[in-house]
This record gives sequence, structure tokens and C-alpha cells, in this order.
Amino acid sequence: MTKHTTASPPKAGECACTMLKKASRAMTRFYEEAMAPAGVTATQFAILRALERNGPTPLSRLAEELVMDRTSLYRALSPLLRDALLVTKASSVDRRVKEAALSRAGHRRIARALPYWRSAQDDFLADFGTRDWSGTAGSLAKLVALVPSSRKSTRIP
Repeated sequence: MTKHTTASPPKAGECACTMLKKASRAMTRFYEEAMAPAGVTATQFAILRALERNGPTPLSRLAEELVMDRTSLYRALSPLLRDALLVTKASSVDRRVKEAALSRAGHRRIARALPYWRSAQDDFLADFGTRDWSGTAGSLAKLVALVPSSRKSTRIP
């Protein structure tokens, strides 16, 4: 990761969305390059890890946890289902609700990808700094909580 360029602070009026998109694309590219040998994208890894943490999960709840719209989640699930890394089934509580769960192959894929993820995470933290990341992660969590996912409009004066 050691591409040391001096980042200038955002200019007054610089679009927060643009800055966050740039950071997201850069981090996604970094992690995906690191995890490519394991045959998993950053989004797929996040889905697999969420299912590992939570067990069988309704798709709507999985989308909420990952802050994804359902269409994007379904598109990301397709290769995971094709490769039998997870299974979907009707919920035992409500047959209308579809749940996703890890398969044995999904657990194996996580185990295969985890060393690549750890290496990328360690490289990132070594360059960015653990303390700086802790503050940034807190700010990002605050942003996720602050901005409702279903906001239809903004306030126009």
C-alpha cells in the first residue's frame, strides 16, 4: 500500500459524496487486488463474513447490515450461489422471507481468503496508522448512522 502522497485537506465546499466515493473506490481496489488469489471480491467477502457472524440471515436484513440496496445485494449473491458458497431458503419463521446461509464451501472460501485480507489490513494499518484508522472508522460509523438509507429528498431552501 505504501504509495505515500501528501493528501491535501478538502477544500471548502468540496463534495463529501465525491470524497467518500474516491476513498471507497481506492480501498475496494486495494482489498480486491489483495484477495484476488482467493477468488473473492471485497463485496463477496463482506457478505460471507456477515453470514459467518450472524448465521442464516433474511436477505433484507443482510442488505441493511451491509448498507446495500437489495438489487445490488442480489447481484452480488449470484456468483456466490453459483459457486455454492452459500444457500438461500425460505425462513422457518415466515415462508415469504428468504434467508441466506453459508455452505461448507463458503466457510472454506472465507478460510482461504482470510490470510489475504489480514495481510491487506495489516499493510493498510501500517501505512495509515492504527490510531488514525480508529478515529476514521468512528467517523464513518457515525456517517452511516446519520444518513438514513431511505431519504427521498434533501431540504431545499
